[in-house]
Amino acid sequence: MDIRELFIKHAQGACTAEEKALLVAWLQENEDAAALPDPEELMEVTTLPVLEAAAAERILGNILETPPVVPVRRNYRPLMIRWVAAAAVVLGLVATTLWWNRPQAQWVSVRTPYAQMRTITLPDGSTIHLNANSQLKYDSNMQRSTAREVWLQGEAFFEIAPAAAQFTVHAGQGLQVAVLGTRFNITHNDSTIQVVLNSGRVSVKAANNTPVLLMPGEMAVYHGGAQTLQKQAADTLVLTGWKDHVLTFHQTSLQDIAGLIQRHFGVQVVFTAPELSRLQFTGTAPAGNLELLLSILERSLDIRVNKTNGQVVIRPAH
Repeated sequence: MDIRELFIKHAQGACTAEEKALLVAWLQENEDAAALPDPEELMEVTTLPVLEAAAAERILGNILETPPVVPVRRNYRPLMIRWVAAAAVVLGLVATTLWWNRPQAQWVSVRTPYAQMRTITLPDGSTIHLNANSQLKYDSNMQRSTAREVWLQGEAFFEIAPAAAQFTVHAGQGLQVAVLGTRFNITHNDSTIQVVLNSGRVSVKAANNTPVLLMPGEMAVYHGGAQTLQKQAADTLVLTGWKDHVLTFHQTSLQDIAGLIQRHFGVQVVFTAPELSRLQFTGTAPAGNLELLLSILERSLDIRVNKTNGQVVIRPAH
């Protein structure tokens, strides 16, 4: 089989691996444009695989970088057309090779139980601190040079390794956080999602909302019910200190602390009087130790706390 027939066979998608290798080797070693098939012959075969525009332009430029040697008086336009046609075939060859040799997605799902945290290092070098009662999904074949995406339920603190490809976190229904290299925290509770930025910059996007660009010390809050996305100042020490195994509170209501206890420890909090839920606490406690947290609250707020039957009951001290 001559080289012309081999080019046409590849354009038809019928080449074997060995024949594809022969084509590439021939193009690397020969400049005989006359040996190439006519463009009309290639146009009659099946459409070639599509390659990204940037990659196609780069490969075509390499192929045409050293044009074929032609006589001075010869009309080289037909020859150039043949070289462009050959380049199209090579683009198809490269696209096919990249497609079949690309790493297949291998999905990994990590879930943390109540009262436990976990640190995960992604294949691209990024580090994720996953809070209690949370779940992270990612591709174990993630590459720095291609799109990097993860899916989060619950809460996590991200330290993203810089790379050419954007890193995207999907949280809840339709919320996306896009970054290149930065440190930030995401909390997904029910229909509310909170993004707190410690360093770098992130873009937060949600359906039917204008994207919000965050700077360090800012946060975005998305309310799924109303589908609103708002930006405001953030106390990063209070909101992200859990990653260092410390819970920090600043004038935090017992109602909000009760929500944290239920999310992270799986324990329901009951108030015997409504006004107790409005009491505020400022201080710190070790993360992951519910008994110590309840003891600190009891001493600081002059309340009584009883833990029975999987519930925490808060009542007045007197």
